[in-house]
Amino acid sequence: MSSVASHRRASPALRQRRVGELVSHLALREIASAHRFTLLGWTWPLARQLVQLGVLVLVFSSVIKVGIDYFPAFVFSGLIAWSWFSTGVGGAAGVLVERRHLVFQPGFPAAALPVVAVAVPLIDLLIALPVLIGMLLLGPGIEPSALLFPLLVAIQATLMCGIAWITAALTVFFRDVSHVVAVAVASLFYLTPVFYELSRVPEQYRDLLRLNPMTILIEGYHSILIEGEVPGLGGIAAVAAVSVAIALAGLAVFQRLEPRASGSRTSGSPTGAGPPALGRCAES
Repeated sequence: MSSVASHRRASPALRQRRVGELVSHLALREIASAHRFTLLGWTWPLARQLVQLGVLVLVFSSVIKVGIDYFPAFVFSGLIAWSWFSTGVGGAAGVLVERRHLVFQPGFPAAALPVVAVAVPLIDLLIALPVLIGMLLLGPGIEPSALLFPLLVAIQATLMCGIAWITAALTVFFRDVSHVVAVAVASLFYLTPVFYELSRVPEQYRDLLRLNPMTILIEGYHSILIEGEVPGLGGIAAVAAVSVAIALAGLAVFQRLEPRASGSRTSGSPTGAGPPALGRCAES
């Protein structure tokens, strides 16, 4: 408690380091708790992705032939990125409600909780990387363009954090937000070129699909890993700019709504302000 209470007295650089350490600690604890007493442990997310990969490969290689070279590696490179996005964004929506006992602790950086929701499935992606590397070595090989992989991961993480901050804050006041996010993510899977090439989509729909930042990112993963080429820098730069803008806007929205959600955690709610939204959630 004392370390949390001293958070605000530290310098900005030290606060950022402490928040990073807190996110890492909570993410690892979340994963350990989720997979405790299970047979496969931390590899369960990888097992789910491999099963989904097997179904997609079977359907689109044998039943509906799409004619994409190195199709298993093509699908898996997009699937692990999409699984990170869907799990992280979906989990972040309700994180303040589910972890309200932490939010009510004086000095606790509540903005770290949506980041934890993003970080947990990122660890799943890292666990899946050796499998992807094996597929690449047995297929198209690994080209120097693969060195851009961390850049795309960083852009995606920035985008996800922005969305996570917005949805987490709004869910406290509007519980339907988490359901809307779940429906939107499920729908976007089919509108994102995870298991098909955007070039095969009718031309009149391609620009519409490119409005989805994940379309550009998934295409980027396919380009650097499967095709061995550097993706269009204009599209990547645009998505990076949009991701930063969404992250800044998301943090601003979160910081504006967070006091109303939790109330004053040190001196009580302002006079006449009514109970905090999270307090009402706890009573219901």
